[in-house]
Amino acid sequence: MFKKIIAFIVAAYIPTIAVLFIGCEGEDSYTPKISGVVSTLHHDSYRTYKPREDTFKIEDNKTSKAVSTSATYGWVPVSSSEKGWKAIVIHHSGTDSGNVASIDDYHRRNNGWDGIGYDFLIGNGSGCANGEVDATFRWTEQKTGAHCKTDASNWANEEAIGICLVGNFDGSRPSGSQMASLMKLVRFLSKRYDIPANRIYGHNTTPGHITTTSCPGRNFPLSYVKSNL
Repeated sequence: MFKKIIAFIVAAYIPTIAVLFIGCEGEDSYTPKISGVVSTLHHDSYRTYKPREDTFKIEDNKTSKAVSTSATYGWVPVSSSEKGWKAIVIHHSGTDSGNVASIDDYHRRNNGWDGIGYDFLIGNGSGCANGEVDATFRWTEQKTGAHCKTDASNWANEEAIGICLVGNFDGSRPSGSQMASLMKLVRFLSKRYDIPANRIYGHNTTPGHITTTSCPGRNFPLSYVKSNL
């Protein structure tokens, strides 16, 4: 009888344990198709960086860190009140499409905020170009964010740069162009503000966050971002 009980337990739980290990292995082995250095670093638009997909090459090094930070992609704030940012928080929009204007409108009408809560938005090709990086008014004016509510200190909105990728990464993954742009942006910000990998968070891993959320989504490769600065 005892042997039958043991056999039943093993038969019932081993498949579950196997699925858990396979799931972890699948997540750890996922490598985004990161595109490489774009030949043209400076564009006509002050706020927008639009990578040209046809010029992409596979990047397996960290040469992007060496790019001059003097005016890269127009990401250097023009305000004389540039802040000493301490961290980066990555989000997904939770929507299939979007751009700065649509999210700004939503945040104003539904949340009662003074505009879009993020500092940067990276498009997915639906609403704005795939991999397009837009700096919002919060970044250009160096204003406190409205992207990650924490404890009473509100430290994440005050001290962390909010980057949002358009998409819902609970059900899909960021595009290669989005990841290419995100890595360029994160490397730039990390170097300029001396932000180490252990201060790059997803919304749901931000210390002190008080919102129940899966953001930036179960399929977002945060470990890849942190290990490839």
